[in-house]
Amino acid sequence: MMMKPFDQITIDKVRDMSQGGMDMMLKSVGTVSKTAQTMGIEWVDYAKDSMGAGTAAMQALAKAPTPQAAMEIQTAYLKSAYERSMAQAKTMAELYQGLAKDMMKPFEGMIPGKAAATA
Repeated sequence: MMMKPFDQITIDKVRDMSQGGMDMMLKSVGTVSKTAQTMGIEWVDYAKDSMGAGTAAMQALAKAPTPQAAMEIQTAYLKSAYERSMAQAKTMAELYQGLAKDMMKPFEGMIPGKAAATA
């Protein structure tokens, strides 16, 4: 059996490690890309809903017969805007949490003790 020189063995190990690291990083970047697309879609939907609700509220305010009715319309709009905002914040938080977990999955094997804990 022919042995490789020390330098060649070291170069082979470094090449293999860097290739593995590159593969893990590419998987992680793919995850970021998918999640960023989902987040963009969520923000566009939120903006459309908010714009529609704001337009509807303005139309209702323009037709309000009394200041009391206008205040009720404004109060209902602000309440719904707050609820939409909180729902959007929750959705974004869940997407970011999922992104953080998914980004780390390719690297879990590199963390000592992590593989044994998940097995």
